[in-house]
Amino acid sequence: MAHATTTAPETHKGPKLPVLEREKLILNGRSYHWITDRICGVLENKQPAIWWMLFIPSAIIALIGVVGGLTILVSTGVGVWGMTNTVFWGWDITNFVFWIGIGHAGTLISAILFLTRQNWRTSINRAAEAMT
Repeated sequence: MAHATTTAPETHKGPKLPVLEREKLILNGRSYHWITDRICGVLENKQPAIWWMLFIPSAIIALIGVVGGLTILVSTGVGVWGMTNTVFWGWDITNFVFWIGIGHAGTLISAILFLTRQNWRTSINRAAEAMT
């Protein structure tokens, strides 16, 4: 029976292949400090006044809408949803149980992969933990 090897033996006299240099990812000799300042500057620098003039009223309108909606909901009850029959509560309960199940499934998947010491679990682990 023949045995296959994945690498050539050291006595191989074939042509030597050149080692290619990787292309630089950071051009123009920029330092990591410059890159960090450039990226973080978007959030850390002062924002233009027009941005604040548009954001603050929008946030206040959204806050008034949320507070008003919750006030109506609490004062009149869930009948404001248009569900006056008790059977309609099934949708709310089903939705709640579904998302609780998704959260438990993510934790379970993560725990099983950890306990079995899977080396390839990193990306699946991140997705499972993100669900919870």
